[in-house]
Amino acid sequence: MAMDGDRWLSAKAAERRARTIYRYRTDAEALRDAWRAGAVERGWAPEDWWVPGVDAVARALVDGRAGGPAYARLGRERAEAGIGIRAALDDVLLLHERMGSAGPPPQVVCALVQAWAAVVLAPVRVLLCADLPTAEHLRARFAELYRDALPEGLALLVVEARAASSEWEAVTLLLEAGARTPSVFAAEAPMARMSPERVVALVRDDAGPVIREALHGARIVPLPRDLSRAAALVARVGRDQD
Repeated sequence: MAMDGDRWLSAKAAERRARTIYRYRTDAEALRDAWRAGAVERGWAPEDWWVPGVDAVARALVDGRAGGPAYARLGRERAEAGIGIRAALDDVLLLHERMGSAGPPPQVVCALVQAWAAVVLAPVRVLLCADLPTAEHLRARFAELYRDALPEGLALLVVEARAASSEWEAVTLLLEAGARTPSVFAAEAPMARMSPERVVALVRDDAGPVIREALHGARIVPLPRDLSRAAALVARVGRDQD
């Protein structure tokens, strides 16, 4: 009798598990389908839009899991398919519009951007710090650079995108320019959003002409010769007004 009871409980548990899996899968499919419909309305061809990362993102959102790995997978697959960072980011913004949210968390956008850049800008290693404020991120990076010797051949690039339709426009502009000319970046390229309209990155100091041609209004500031002045530079470019 006890064995029969255990068997009955196991069957009920299996049934509940099956219903839960079905509900989550169905909700994820519904989210994916709404996302795809919006993407097609905005010009995506259905056969170009779907990649496995789409389902990974939808499942992560429905399950309430941390989305970083799923968004990173999507960013990598978009890059491998030859999709630009603007289209990839706009598509993610569309998803969150369809969900009625204010927008994707900075952490998942950061994961997508870094995974996309790892494919398109290789061997450059992009490190995007998306949370605000980010001056501490750059100061920590500078401390590493200055620890052993003065960094040679590097400068700070400041990109502005005021009155942009997307809060990620400055990042998009910078990565689009980098995709056209990856050699402008240092081997490791830390980037930080100092505000929704401003992003800064370390670049090669001889890349000025290329950057100015690709990014209207971008500024390149040589790195100072000591860490304290570098920290002051970070504080200055982080302010809303220079």
